[in-house]
Amino acid sequence: MNTTAHTDPSMVVAEMTDPYVENQEFPGIIYPTSVTATLAAFRRSFPDAARLVPEEDDGAAALSVHSRDYVDFVKEGAKRPEGATKFPLNVIALPELRVSEPRTFEGRHAGYFFDEVTHATPAVCAGALRSAAASRQGARRLAGMAAARPASPPLMLVPSRPPGHHALPAVGGGLCLFANAAIAARELSRGGRVAVLDIDQDHGNGTQAVFYDDPSVLTVSIHAEGWPHVAGFAEETGGPGAPHGNLNLPLPTGSGFAAYEPALETALEAIRRFDPAYLVLALGYDAQWEQGFGALRLESEDFAVLGRRIAGLRLPTLVTTEGCYGYYESTAVAATHFFDAWAEQWR
Repeated sequence: MNTTAHTDPSMVVAEMTDPYVENQEFPGIIYPTSVTATLAAFRRSFPDAARLVPEEDDGAAALSVHSRDYVDFVKEGAKRPEGATKFPLNVIALPELRVSEPRTFEGRHAGYFFDEVTHATPAVCAGALRSAAASRQGARRLAGMAAARPASPPLMLVPSRPPGHHALPAVGGGLCLFANAAIAARELSRGGRVAVLDIDQDHGNGTQAVFYDDPSVLTVSIHAEGWPHVAGFAEETGGPGAPHGNLNLPLPTGSGFAAYEPALETALEAIRRFDPAYLVLALGYDAQWEQGFGALRLESEDFAVLGRRIAGLRLPTLVTTEGCYGYYESTAVAATHFFDAWAEQWR
């Protein structure tokens, strides 16, 4: 484990190095993902950040959020030979369709994903297991840094791939296998209340599902109306045990920063009222106008405002990486604006 001293003694910053699988969201399509841009921007803004390597944990972190049968399925997928599994058009295994228990990995696959674009290839499964482990270990390190330096809120980056915020406790989808932000939040909630802020273009339905009835974790999502179609509406405010534990801020398709900024302020004010000990940020760049099919039309420069305002909460923060539709120059530019603004706010 390589650690280095920070140039600015008021800042405590670290990253989990290499807990991801590059080029695997869409197998067969070769391009760097948002992890590449995020790491480059983060290291530019925080050149002395400690670099921590997560340890394998045989799915233990994933089990803190997900069902054992689902975790075992992903572990099985990681051990299969590359190319052994054929992924036809998926059958969504609704209860009404089930007659017999599936006898093959492909059959079980149909029951574990809510869409037909999420494929449990060996590389993706291995990446999901490693990202889950990194998320929990990063949370533990963040809590330790916060306890050691209570006057200086630490920042921890977990550049996770595949992404996670669409993964529910027993079902994956939306290219997500394990709910990395939720895994980190679950671990941090052992030491106090946690707020999860999701600024990916799409709704963080998996994170919402994990904590919908948990009063110790506030989940907030700013997203474009629509996908995943069955969640993300404003009336979803939490379960009986946490009636105000979830805040959805859906925006009309095509919204720019003039509509986004008030939603951001509403989200930040809700987090301040909740008064958490920690923040988990699900960071996606697909709200940028070139990405995400244009559902939200933020400029790359707007991410500087996001970085500055969120950093202004002055909370110990763990960042996971979510949506990015390929490598655009805008991804690198948006990431640079975001982390430069964060660093400036915390100096």
